[in-house]
Amino acid sequence: MKSKHGIDKISKCMAVLIFSTCIITACSNDSDPIIIDSQPPELSLTSASSAPLGSTSAISADRYIKNGLYVIGTQGLAEFNDGGSDGAVAQPTPEFSSTNTQISGVDEADRIEYDGEFLYVASLPIWDSQSGSENSVRVLKRDADFSLQTIAEVSIDSDVEVSGMYLHQDNLGVVTRAFGYYPLEDALTVSSPWQNPDNDTQIDIIDVTVPASPEKTHHINVDGGLISSRRIGNDLYLALQYVPYVDGLPTVTSSDSSLVNYYRYLLQLDSDVLAPQITINDQTLPLYDIDDCLLPENAGPQNGHIQMVSVLKIDMASPENYSALCMVVEANGLFMTSENMYLHAQQNNSTVFHKVSLQDDVTYQASGDVNGLFGWRSAPQFKMAERDGHLVAVTSVGLWQEDPEHYLHVLKQQGSELVEVATLPNENENTPIGKPGEDIYAVRFHEDKAYVVTFEQIDPLYVIDLSTVDAPMIQGELNIPGFSSYLHPMDNGLLLGVGQQVNAANIPQPGAQPTTTPVEEGMKVSLFDVLDPENPILLEEYVWADSYTPVEYDHRALSVVKTEQGYRFAVPSESWTTVDEAWTLQYSLHMLEVDSDTRTLSLVDSVEKSPDEENYYGSYDDRSVLHDDHVYYIRGNSVFHTLWQAGAPVTGPF
Repeated sequence: MKSKHGIDKISKCMAVLIFSTCIITACSNDSDPIIIDSQPPELSLTSASSAPLGSTSAISADRYIKNGLYVIGTQGLAEFNDGGSDGAVAQPTPEFSSTNTQISGVDEADRIEYDGEFLYVASLPIWDSQSGSENSVRVLKRDADFSLQTIAEVSIDSDVEVSGMYLHQDNLGVVTRAFGYYPLEDALTVSSPWQNPDNDTQIDIIDVTVPASPEKTHHINVDGGLISSRRIGNDLYLALQYVPYVDGLPTVTSSDSSLVNYYRYLLQLDSDVLAPQITINDQTLPLYDIDDCLLPENAGPQNGHIQMVSVLKIDMASPENYSALCMVVEANGLFMTSENMYLHAQQNNSTVFHKVSLQDDVTYQASGDVNGLFGWRSAPQFKMAERDGHLVAVTSVGLWQEDPEHYLHVLKQQGSELVEVATLPNENENTPIGKPGEDIYAVRFHEDKAYVVTFEQIDPLYVIDLSTVDAPMIQGELNIPGFSSYLHPMDNGLLLGVGQQVNAANIPQPGAQPTTTPVEEGMKVSLFDVLDPENPILLEEYVWADSYTPVEYDHRALSVVKTEQGYRFAVPSESWTTVDEAWTLQYSLHMLEVDSDTRTLSLVDSVEKSPDEENYYGSYDDRSVLHDDHVYYIRGNSVFHTLWQAGAPVTGPF
């Protein structure tokens, strides 16, 4: 495929791009490349960098990327060298639930959207004897009796995966991607999705002013794999990873002349073909000018990198109004408040951060790093918070060792650097976070506290005081069997934990060494009293044997609405039972209520469904909506209705 410059275009992903810092032989310089004695240039490929980003006289962004392409193109496969305030803004009490998000006012994409009258449901793939799937968004209208009827259906490209939807005013934004996000270092095989030439991100803007007649007004295609997205008001924010790969490059061998010719060919490429493109309703433009890309200020003429991170801001009401930021760095995920986005990446045994301001256009602010990694047991985004202008992050050192260590870091922007100004534990506050051998299973920041759950044999819940953000301290600790994988803070010093119960028989006494790994017995929902942070208390808990809930891995699966009495929660689950010596699956939606005055947790009822009733297996994408005393259970592609009371009839599927 040819670009508008007539040069073989850069494909939209890079094949098998796993690498270590590589050295070829000899040298070059940016302004006037010199190939000594016809020897190929000596170049190195940089990994994640915590250096401030900007422009440098030592090397241009164009050359930096081309150097990276040269190293990758001449090396082939190589071993990779691992080298906001929660609830701060008071919101009116809604009559119905919405997507459960980390930060108030910062929406996260989900497969359902509800405005109190119309329910939008993105389809899930159904695999049966007719293997295949078609993507669509179904529009269901709520009738006076709260039953539902499908009034419209919008087709979506069948070759993509629906990442999620955003509903704001009269616009529904559907974000899709060719593949799920894969960190570059994971693309180790020739079957890697990075090799696919269409690893793009797409956004369909659908006008739902008249929900029965939805109109697709804009189809947007952006080169690059989706890292994550968010919405604030009418503005949609996306972080994407783009790795250029030049089609039709000359054959390269190990001979010096071949390497030299290969490098010279790259240098002659127009920089426009390195840039990702954005297409809005068939109008295609470069997403940005390569000369505007930011790179580490410590990059030199012999360095190179190929991974570009694009931060894109799109006005959902007028998608032609967009702004984009280019950083020639790596990113694996993000945390976002109403004012700033923090991209993060792994560098050896450290975590690198890049801060981006969201005020007006997206603009780069600062970079920095901390010791330790986020790990895999809990979502990285919940291990970050913004407090009083500081970034707070919880990482672990020695994750694969017998006794990992856990730290809370506080960073402050100083110029273009994120500088660590406090760490816990420290010389004055030396109590470790977690017992020996424990991993972090959940973190939640709320107001001036951080709640951290660690686990190996028992579940210590730590309460960390952040009232003086640059002087954190552990205030309290509670040890109970089992663990929480997700924490949900409430008013009046209450905290809900969702996780697993474990068999307490082999849990050692205080001070004794563990001898066996406890067996997980089933899903557990716990109510904690943290009103006195020095003495957290377990008030009540419910356990479902041989069960788990997708809330443990995806907070969006939890539905919550605040009431005059307290809170209502809906928790989907998947359980295994034995019938006639055969295992059978059971899917459920459990309705739980917290009374803030009596400080009690009660189970109202459970809606149960058998997999025999549908052609969809798994509970990860199950959702629910709470509206006054009505409950909608979205199980696969079916919607069921019941009331918030014990023994109420279940109607549907709709």
